[in-house]
Amino acid sequence: MLRKLFVVGLLCIFALNLAAADMARDAVADEDAGYALLESLVLVFAEMAEKGTGGYEKVNNAAQSLMADLEKAKAQEKVDSVFYARYHRILLIIKLTIIDEPYDPEGILDSFIAAQLNEFIDDVTGIEATLQPQEKRGIGAVAGAIAEEVLNLHIYLDGSKNRDKLIKKYQFWLKQKKSEEKK
Repeated sequence: MLRKLFVVGLLCIFALNLAAADMARDAVADEDAGYALLESLVLVFAEMAEKGTGGYEKVNNAAQSLMADLEKAKAQEKVDSVFYARYHRILLIIKLTIIDEPYDPEGILDSFIAAQLNEFIDDVTGIEATLQPQEKRGIGAVAGAIAEEVLNLHIYLDGSKNRDKLIKKYQFWLKQKKSEEKK
């Protein structure tokens, strides 16, 4: 049951983010590593949702593969430390969400998982999450927060390309303001 809920939740995430993946492809003809990583994340889970596949092993393997790609991009300095940390956190949240009874039958991780998921949801959405340990997986809220974070990372990548222009723009405004104050 949990697996089905997880897949349905991820379908919602990635259906929303397929448009972001298409925008990433258009934004960079030569797909930078960050855009490619976001697209991979979206497409892997969208495929699982479309086919109705998933479950711990499949999702875990996908997360491990995505992490290996992230590590490779970081080693080649194709992603910065901000992107790395935030994408890594998405993968961490996915892994925490799929931990199922057979892997933690005593519920030792329940409080930890609920706290991490609540913190992630709060950080990304600004809405105080109230998942309790017994409902630690809160698929809907987690799926929405992951979708929001994928979009935020896409916007971060777009902004990084324009960073120098933005700095010059703000410096210009500051110079104008100072010159007006002197008058």
